[in-house]
Amino acid sequence: MFRFFKKSANADQRPFWKCKKLNQMTSAEWESLCDRCGKCCLIKIGVWRVRFTNIGCPLLDVKTGLCRDYANRWDTVPECIKLTPRNVRKYAKYLPKTCAYLWVLKKKRLPPWHYLVSGSHKSIHQMGISVKNRAEAFHQPVDLREHVISWSDL
Repeated sequence: MFRFFKKSANADQRPFWKCKKLNQMTSAEWESLCDRCGKCCLIKIGVWRVRFTNIGCPLLDVKTGLCRDYANRWDTVPECIKLTPRNVRKYAKYLPKTCAYLWVLKKKRLPPWHYLVSGSHKSIHQMGISVKNRAEAFHQPVDLREHVISWSDL
């Protein structure tokens, strides 16, 4: 005997990042894609070829890999870019290849260490994917060319 059930309105139980387009996400959903790796907070040099340095922005806490004043970062550091669904393509070259915004943009699966998959914000640090204890605090004067890095996860 076969039973047929109507599909309910909530039948799609896929996570929001799998079923919504970027511009359909709420601001809370968009923000939750950030894996808190801190790599976007590393100072970059170059125009045509962007290269990451191991120097963090003045607000980056290199011991935790987090911004010290996330809510007010644009007031304190005017160069800080507010990443949005509208401009993520424009700034893609400034993001590390591990960035969840890029993964979702390219319709790829989030990696197992991303906290939306693992359930823990510690996963990214345990896997060594974040800048925690890998970057240097901002200091001036500094010759950024001497601090260019080639981490495999950039």
